[in-house]
Amino acid sequence: MPFSAWLLAIRLKTLPLALAAILLGAGSAAGAGHFNGVVLWLSLITALLLQVVSNLANDYGDGVRGTDSDNRSGPVRALASGSISARQLRLAIIKAALLAMGSGLLLLWSALGTDLAAWLGFMVLGVLALLAALGYTLGRRPYGYLGLGDIAVFIFFGPVAVLGTYYLMQPLTRTVELTTTPIWAALTSGLLSVAVLNINNIRDLDSDLIAGKRTLALRLGLVQARVYQLLILSGALLTGAQIMTGVGFLSLLALWPLCKALRLVLTQQGSVLNQALALTAQGTLLFCSLLALGLAFGGASI
Repeated sequence: MPFSAWLLAIRLKTLPLALAAILLGAGSAAGAGHFNGVVLWLSLITALLLQVVSNLANDYGDGVRGTDSDNRSGPVRALASGSISARQLRLAIIKAALLAMGSGLLLLWSALGTDLAAWLGFMVLGVLALLAALGYTLGRRPYGYLGLGDIAVFIFFGPVAVLGTYYLMQPLTRTVELTTTPIWAALTSGLLSVAVLNINNIRDLDSDLIAGKRTLALRLGLVQARVYQLLILSGALLTGAQIMTGVGFLSLLALWPLCKALRLVLTQQGSVLNQALALTAQGTLLFCSLLALGLAFGGASI
């Protein structure tokens, strides 16, 4: 089985979203005078592994349901194309989930010490994050087929990832002062992540209709889904503008790939939107990384 098949299955183009959310949380914490390099690396690894679990599960769930048929405009999927068997994909999901749990436990041990109340809270969040990663296309009633994917993506790539990282960066004394800075950061990350999902769903409107996958884009229809995309991106830029400081203003460089992608979404359909999805994911990482640098070195606390 070629390595390229696994690269297709883990969907490299979407992985920047997990990195962007963690970096914004870390930048917000550093700006408040708290930073922990070990927590940052373990958070990045855990987030990436959870994203891989989600992508593998999506490939499996859509594959066994027949959603990833020849009618879709997106990239070739591993299970649907036969390059990876269902059994191999199930084993990969289990292994990635175990790695994510192991990394998550190391993260909590490093950040929380013996704070049992915090352990309990983050264990619950961790279980919910894993269930969300698996439940998008798996199970009897996968929430991705009910049009609830946008809400889940916003929550887990926004408040959970950003505010969770912000909290874990605090000293073990746990006297956490939550300013509006990480809240604005969470909104920015969540909205940009939803923008990537919406492009995916606009691209797959025809095939999702045939498969009965009632995404929010499908429920809205093409015209309104495009308007929704414009509103999401506008909202992300507005919330991000609230916390731009110092080198953070360089995040405006991300307007080039984001606007280029938006133009494609507003005027094109089908496989050309694969380019828009990649540009938006890359623009999200660039925007959030530079915004995080501004927060970290500008010490902004609104």
